[in-house]
Amino acid sequence: MRALLLSRFALVGVSGLVVNQALLWSAVSIGHINYVAGAVVATQGSTTWNFLLLDRWVFPERNHRPGPMRYLTFSGVNNLALLLRVPMLAALVSVLHVHYLVSNLITLIVLFASRFFVSDRLIWPAPTAAATTATAPAVAPALGPRRSRAPRGQDSLVHRYDVAGVVAIASEVMLPELGSFATASLEQPADITIRVGPIGGGPRWRPRVTHGPRFVAYDEHLGPTAGNFRLDFNEQIEVIVAPLLARSPHVVYTNVVEALLRFVLVSRDHILLHSATIQLGNRGVMLTAKTDTGKTGTVLRLLRDHEGAFLSDDMTIVAPGGLALSYPKPLTISSHTLAAVNFGALSPAERVKLSLQSRVHSRAGRSIGSRLGEMNLPIMALNAIAQAIVPPPKYMINRLVPCQFARATTVHDLFVIERGPAELEELNLECAAEIMLENTDDAYGFPPFRYFAPAIKVDGRNYRALREREAELLTEFLRTVRARRLVRDDFSWPDAIARLTAGDEGLAPRWSR
Repeated sequence: MRALLLSRFALVGVSGLVVNQALLWSAVSIGHINYVAGAVVATQGSTTWNFLLLDRWVFPERNHRPGPMRYLTFSGVNNLALLLRVPMLAALVSVLHVHYLVSNLITLIVLFASRFFVSDRLIWPAPTAAATTATAPAVAPALGPRRSRAPRGQDSLVHRYDVAGVVAIASEVMLPELGSFATASLEQPADITIRVGPIGGGPRWRPRVTHGPRFVAYDEHLGPTAGNFRLDFNEQIEVIVAPLLARSPHVVYTNVVEALLRFVLVSRDHILLHSATIQLGNRGVMLTAKTDTGKTGTVLRLLRDHEGAFLSDDMTIVAPGGLALSYPKPLTISSHTLAAVNFGALSPAERVKLSLQSRVHSRAGRSIGSRLGEMNLPIMALNAIAQAIVPPPKYMINRLVPCQFARATTVHDLFVIERGPAELEELNLECAAEIMLENTDDAYGFPPFRYFAPAIKVDGRNYRALREREAELLTEFLRTVRARRLVRDDFSWPDAIARLTAGDEGLAPRWSR
């Protein structure tokens, strides 16, 4: 039976290739549009063609979900696959000079297996006892402080994290970004708990956000088991995430948990800043930038070429008194940071995998994802599926460059790095604080944050009061830090930072010592 399904799926896929190629040729040769835009247009036509054949011929007995929901999911997954296909297509055409039709065919064939997996497991799943139960009348929408059906026992919260001795987290979902804070037991009740379970109502045409005095519920298009989540602000913050969402811990952490952690830390007089922090010689150096500017590549090059110690790449915790604390999350390697990676430390398979992943999880890829997030699409569910198919390239820094680790440092220098014509500018306290807050907010630009942020309440403080306290703590921290804006158009920030933190002679290269 499985072989028959795969054979039929392959036949549909072949017919879809013909449709896609014909539409792409028409768009480029007749419509005279760019081949990348043509690939996007062709995907819409072949998606509808493939869906009709799959729904009526390959999976006719698995149509227990509403047709519009099946089509919406299938279309969303195919469009999300463009995040992978477009960079591959551009590389084949522009770098390897392969004809655009041949390149398009290659990208479609490469993703065949993942499309079958998603269709078979997520869009047309085989009926099971659980699926039969799921066809019962949908759970009523979350209109009040209603609890999920997720298990409430403490035994399920097997993953525990003690973040800098300040915030305790207990979770059913493993959170790799917090791996350095993992602990066998917590000495205090968890400040944030994360459970998995169906949440919210049935399928809908548009996402809905429901607010209450002490809760917020986010319901997407695909129903209670897909991309929904709920936050309850009681003595502890209780998070419930839908099962599909829980399969992508990176999405759970980045889009939900980290934002909550930020404001729980503020309530304890700590701040979580979107910044990288290293120690060069005896000087603590902090870098901040808009997402995908080049902060990770700058840190990698500074540690590769100069003796230094690593504290953080993406987020830094600042304690009362201005001490920067280590937050050693795995680094996400984008395409523009590959030049700073020590490929000799990676296996051949890892190098190939990293090259592919870095193109998907690049500035361009995230830009497409953000634009999709502005459309009427189940973006949390699609993001979770995309991360499952092509996980982000995550590596601890000592896998990429030789370096030491530091637990804390006093920050002497803050560099705001930007792209543009070369410029160096001293920043006053107010300007530096404003930029730091803007860059930190930039890290939470994915749609769900703006929906649940106004409902955040920690230790009696609402979102506005927490933001005001965060600004006060940041201003106090920056009083003893020299802040400079460093602009470069050639990714040469590491050379300038090394020189500026060690005088005109600069730091001696690692290899010369």
